[in-house]
Amino acid sequence: MLIRAFVQSTLSSEIQVVACNRSPEKLEQLQTRYPQVQVCETAEETVSASDVVFLCVKPGDAPGVINQVSPFIREDHYFVSINSHVLLEEMEALLPCRVAKVIPSITQVALAGVTLVMHGNRTTIEDRHEVESLLEAISKPIVVEEADLRVCSDLSSCGPAFLAVLLQEFAMAAVRQGGIPRDLADALVKDMTLGLGKLLTEEGFEFSDVIRRVSVPGGITAEGIKVLQPSMSGIFDQLLVTTRSKAHGHKAAPCKVELTEYED
Repeated sequence: MLIRAFVQSTLSSEIQVVACNRSPEKLEQLQTRYPQVQVCETAEETVSASDVVFLCVKPGDAPGVINQVSPFIREDHYFVSINSHVLLEEMEALLPCRVAKVIPSITQVALAGVTLVMHGNRTTIEDRHEVESLLEAISKPIVVEEADLRVCSDLSSCGPAFLAVLLQEFAMAAVRQGGIPRDLADALVKDMTLGLGKLLTEEGFEFSDVIRRVSVPGGITAEGIKVLQPSMSGIFDQLLVTTRSKAHGHKAAPCKVELTEYED
C-alpha cells in the first residue's frame, strides 16, 4: 500500500523506492506492477541501499527483523516502524539512528486520509519535517502522542472499515426496503459519502452543521435520526473498549453508556 502510494505521489520523480519481501513471488509481483521500484533479496541489502527505512512487518516479527538489520543501520538513517506495538524507546534502545513511528491507512491508496506520526527523542525539528514531508505526498500527517495511539488509530486506520460496514448496511437496507438495484444503492451511498467528506474537509462544515442543515425539525430526516439514536447510544464506546482490550490481550468488559440527547 505504501509503495503504491509513494510511486503514485508527487514525490515519485524525487525518490527511489527500494523494497524487499520474505516471499520471492510477492516481490516479483511487486516489481512487475511497479517497474520503477528497486527490489532487493534481503532486508540487510534493502537497509544498506536506503536513507529512510520503513519496517512493515507483523508485531511478532518486528523484534527479530530489527535485530537482523541493526548491524547495517547507520547513524544517519531514519528508521520508521508502521507497527503500533513497537515502542519508540524500544527502537532507540536497539538502533543508533533517528526513529519514528507512523500508522498509515488504506485511504493512502487514494493519496488521502490521515497518517499518524510519532517522533523519537533523537529527532530535530528538521528531521521531523523530513518525514512529515514524505507523508504529505500521500496523506495528511498528524502528530500524536504515543500514549494516544490506540484510540487515534481506531479513528484513522480502523475507521474506514468501521464506517464501510455501516454504509454497506445502509445501501443493503435500501435494496431490501426500496427494491432498487444493489449497484444503484451502492453508487448513491458512495457518492453521498464523497460529498459529505468534502463538506467536512473542504467547506469547513462541522458534523453539527450537516445535521442541522439537513434535519429540518419535524421533517423526514429528523424522524430518521430518532430511529438511529437508541441504536447508536454507546455503540462506539463499546467498539473502542473492545479494540483497546484486544490490543492489550484481554477480553473486553461490557460497556454501558446512556445518552439522554443526540450527541453529534
